[in-house]
Formats: sequence, structure tokens, C-alpha cells
Amino acid sequence: MNIDKRWILLLAVASGAAALASVATRSRRRTLRTEHSLEHAMDLRSWENEGGNLAPAPVAATPA
Repeated sequence: MNIDKRWILLLAVASGAAALASVATRSRRRTLRTEHSLEHAMDLRSWENEGGNLAPAPVAATPA
């Protein structure tokens, strides 16, 4: 089977673009996960520094 050199070049460029898009997507996803993890850790530390207790439940008034 005789493949024209232009097709090989086109296939190589398309494969390279697909690989680059895949790497860029993985990198962006990893960055977002890291940012979310760091934000969560900072929020948790902040919450723990406040005493880490939930707000007290409201007390219902009992009729006399």
C-alpha cells in the first residue's frame, strides 16, 4: 500500500495536536485539584482555629 507523504505528515501533525491537548487537559485538571485541596486545607485550619465547634442548637422556650 503506497501512502502519500502528505498524509503521513498530516497524520503526524494531528497525532501531535491530540497528544498536546491531552497533556494540557491533564495538567489543568491536576492544577485545579491541587488548588481545591489547598483551599480546603486552609478552610479546615481556619475552622479548627475558631474552636472547631458547631453553633449551639437553639433552645426552645418551655411553656410554664
